[in-house]
Amino acid sequence: MMTQALNQFSKWFLHHQTFAGYVEPIMQVFKPAWRAGQFRAQVVSVKALTGRFLSVLIKPTDNWPVHVAGQHVSLTVEINGRLLTRVFTVASSPQDLEKFGTLRLLIKTNEQGRFTGLIDGQLKQGVWCNISAPSGDFVFNSLDVSAKFDTPVMFIAGGSGITPILAMLTEHLTASSNQTFTLIYYAKKSEHQCVDELDQLAAQFNNFSFFLLTREQESDITSKITLEPKPDIYCCGPSPFMKVIEDFSNTNGLRYYQEQFGLSIPQSNANSQSDTFFYAVLNGEAHEVSANDVLLPQFEAKQLPVKRGCGIGICHQCQCIKTSGVVRNLKTGELSDNGEQLIQLCISQPVSNLELHL
Repeated sequence: MMTQALNQFSKWFLHHQTFAGYVEPIMQVFKPAWRAGQFRAQVVSVKALTGRFLSVLIKPTDNWPVHVAGQHVSLTVEINGRLLTRVFTVASSPQDLEKFGTLRLLIKTNEQGRFTGLIDGQLKQGVWCNISAPSGDFVFNSLDVSAKFDTPVMFIAGGSGITPILAMLTEHLTASSNQTFTLIYYAKKSEHQCVDELDQLAAQFNNFSFFLLTREQESDITSKITLEPKPDIYCCGPSPFMKVIEDFSNTNGLRYYQEQFGLSIPQSNANSQSDTFFYAVLNGEAHEVSANDVLLPQFEAKQLPVKRGCGIGICHQCQCIKTSGVVRNLKTGELSDNGEQLIQLCISQPVSNLELHL
């Protein structure tokens, strides 16, 4: 009730949507990176790894809710006066947070990236940033209720898909001594990450082993999967990579869990070589958009004033108002109605002409 009253006062007299937004600059004098609705974290260390990866340790404030191994967070960093947000999976376990007070993020940088192309050199020891509460359902589900813990587990990672699996291994190897854990780790050429850490785990735990493979060494991704006894499969990597593992698991009756980096876009013209186009009127100006892609990258290509955040429908920074037309939400698969509603450009596929307002 008090928050609502303060927000209404702010709208009437302070020309801000929220009172927290009005006092934010004042709060930041005393608490760097203080932002309403977000958690603060301070960079502890940044280490360069092979293949343009960074290992970043951050220390969240005490009020941050503890994650579950496999979950991700939105990381917000101020770069050149702009707040940029991307989603990264936490590569450390809750036990590490309790013991050391830190979270580890593995970030693959890209010189052309809007976020990762700028972050190298900006994230330094002592810098304050923001993180969201943890989210995501790619978590460990293989604990036997009978406490026998005898179901073998096979982790399969492609590239930076190793991130959530590192957290799961760290958390569950100690708790599940009767289970066997195997990791199959594919990477481009020999750009495997945290191999020293994997070696240490294999030396410490007799129930863990791993294989490091590349596309050149092994063209059949499923060749290392053992079927007797049937393992539970946890897979994280690019979509085509995971599709192969999922099909194999389904064919052989294996329980399968996966995480992915992006969303699969259904093609509107599956039986035609031609694309389907609609018109999206954005802030009164019409733009042609393809039905075979989401709206955000198409608007960015046209250099329209849209915001990019995580790109996968988590952070809501690309939210806008749709006043007419229909879009498909790629996270849920549902079609919107034709009336006014908030949509996220990064997960909205046009299926009709649209009218939008930022």
